[in-house]
Amino acid sequence: MRDWVKHRHYGWVIAIAMLLVQTVSSGLGFYNMSVYMSFFARGLDASLDAVSLSVSLFFISGGVAGLFVARLLERWDIRTIMVIGASVSGVALLLIGRTSNLYELYALFTLFGIGNTGVSIVVATSLITQWFPDERRSVALSISSTGLSLGGVLITPYTAYLFDKSGIFEAMPLLGVIFVVGIVPIVILFIRPPVNLQAVKETKRNFEMEYLQARKSRFFIFVTTAYVLIMAAQVGGIAHLYNRVDALGGLGVAAGSIQALTLASISGRLLGGWLLTRITIRPFLFFNLLIQLLGLFLIGFSEMSEVAIISSIFFGFSVGNLLMLQPLWLAEIYPSNIYPRLFALSNAYSVIGVAFGPYLLGLVYVNSDYSVAYLVASVVSLTALVIIYSAGQPVSKVQSKL
Repeated sequence: MRDWVKHRHYGWVIAIAMLLVQTVSSGLGFYNMSVYMSFFARGLDASLDAVSLSVSLFFISGGVAGLFVARLLERWDIRTIMVIGASVSGVALLLIGRTSNLYELYALFTLFGIGNTGVSIVVATSLITQWFPDERRSVALSISSTGLSLGGVLITPYTAYLFDKSGIFEAMPLLGVIFVVGIVPIVILFIRPPVNLQAVKETKRNFEMEYLQARKSRFFIFVTTAYVLIMAAQVGGIAHLYNRVDALGGLGVAAGSIQALTLASISGRLLGGWLLTRITIRPFLFFNLLIQLLGLFLIGFSEMSEVAIISSIFFGFSVGNLLMLQPLWLAEIYPSNIYPRLFALSNAYSVIGVAFGPYLLGLVYVNSDYSVAYLVASVVSLTALVIIYSAGQPVSKVQSKL
């Protein structure tokens, strides 16, 4: 194993291992949020917008924790971070099954968000960026981040079935066990830092000034601001998709809409990873934002469940690519030494959108209906497109000094 780790092709083992890790973390985290909201609202006899706040806290705590995780990546073995993160998440899910009120739910979803950060996108993209410093990076990221969508295909329908059959409070401890058992063995057996990581750590002081300059640049500020809005619209749309389609066609069709969206996301991301070896990122980002805008609009104004599922597929093609393009664009512009901290900072701000999106759409829905809520998400996407256009291109690509 040790000799194979030194081989340049071991990076593909890392990409597949991170695909599996993110399948579990996103399936039980990101994509399960719409199911959690629906069942906890019933189980605790609470309003949908009140339960939505727990989802917002999950994303906010994760974004803030990501800043600390990025720092820890400079000091700790990545496997230690991932094992601790998986363990904390598993315990949080187990305890959520014992919650009896909204305040306990808020506290435990906050803990879940902190733990999940140790096995999610900041860690995954940092590791892939270190293993793939060349043009293969987009393909490797598209493979590893496919787990973000695969979790919705494999885990979300099973979760909905489990909750419907056994009840949410009885099923949550099992999900906690699945989180730990599904991640920790993979981390121990397959995850390794790149062989040149020590050289990267030794030269990190040379990049401190570049990091400070990068985070104050027009390009970084505008792209980060746009992603706050992109993620608000995207995650808000996904979080309420289950309830939206449930009202049109029932629980089975609603679970099918999540599957359809995630399958489209996987297909779109893999195609996008290949295309990005041939085209530039900026126009591809514009294209995917237009798809998101139109997909959200169509979901909101669908009057039949079949149309809503087709609209979910259309929307899904943009989901995976937009998630991938943020870390990929930053990794293309900035050297790997400052990338983890820059992406963690950008991701922490974009999590404001991730956290606020579900609450915003829930608030609009409670006071109006889902057509208006998804129309608001479409307008937010359009605003993000304008901001991305205004960001322009960075003056020149920052070259690594390694």
